[in-house]
Order: sequence, then C-alpha cells, then structure tokens
Amino acid sequence: MRIRVLVLCTLLVFASTATILAVSAATSTHTGVPVIGKPGHTSTPSSIRIFSYYIPLAAAGWTGVGFVAFQGRLSGVRTSRLKSVFANKGFGSDVFDLMMGMRGAGSRVSLLQNMESPKHRLELSALTGIDWKEVDRQLSVLEKYGLVKVSAQSGTMKFYQMTEQGRVVLNLVRELVGSDFRN
Repeated sequence: MRIRVLVLCTLLVFASTATILAVSAATSTHTGVPVIGKPGHTSTPSSIRIFSYYIPLAAAGWTGVGFVAFQGRLSGVRTSRLKSVFANKGFGSDVFDLMMGMRGAGSRVSLLQNMESPKHRLELSALTGIDWKEVDRQLSVLEKYGLVKVSAQSGTMKFYQMTEQGRVVLNLVRELVGSDFRN
C-alpha cells in the first residue's frame, strides 16, 4: 500500500511537471535564432526541441497515474471478495489478514503445510527453512487463533499439530492462492 502511494505521488509530480513544460513550450512565441551569414534563415534552439518531448511524456505520466489508481481500486475489490470467501467458511477478517494479508503470512502457511503430523519447532524450522525463533513466534500466533495445538509436551519440548480449523484455513488458502504459496 505504501509503495503504491509513493509511486502514485511520484507519477503525479512527473506528469504535472511534464504537462507544465509541454504547455509552456507549446505557447512559446519564440520564432528561432537568426543564422549568421544567411539572411532570412532561423534555427530552432535545441531547448525548444527538447520541450517538444514533454507532450508525449506528460501523456505517458497521466496514463501511469490512471493505471496505478485503477489498479488500487481493483485490488481493493479483489481483497473484499477473498475476505467474503473466508467469511462464508465461518472465519473473520482477522483470520484472512493473518493468513493472507499480514507480514509473515507466507511463514504461517508454510508451517501449516508441514504439520500433517505432530512436529517440534526445530523440525519445522528444518523443513521450512525458517529460523526457529520465527517458527516459535508464528506457532504461538497460530495457536492463539486455534489453527494449531500442542499435542504432546515433555518439559519445555512441545509438539504442535494442526487443528481441524487449521486444515480448513490451509485448504482455503490453497484454493484461493494455489498450493505453492510462499513468503
């Protein structure tokens, strides 16, 4: 979202500047510079020729502004449709954000994909390539939302297993995004 706003602002500045320069070049009354030794001949200064390029640049800039603005509206529509699919399955928008919108969603999906049987956080770290501290952090988030549970514990060693809700959410994400969802 921030990148889209930054790109949109940059395009607005570019398109506005190009438009102002194109209009000033088009309304310029400069007739040319007399050529020495050739009476009645004038040459167009290179600065005027350069300004003539601003008309297509201005058009391209405003086209870019329109495209970025339109794309933003489309992604908002797409997101609301995806959220409604989650809602139809009985999940709130918070679960949608957790699994598809928030930072770390790819890690959470990857963890769920590797939890068909109970696993320790170090096993999950080795399988997914995610640092064990991040695995621990994401497992606590998934546990808070009821998508995984501790299936066995011995001292500080915990084995995590995906819950039925976790299976439904994982299948939903696979269905919407594809089975090869990565971070």
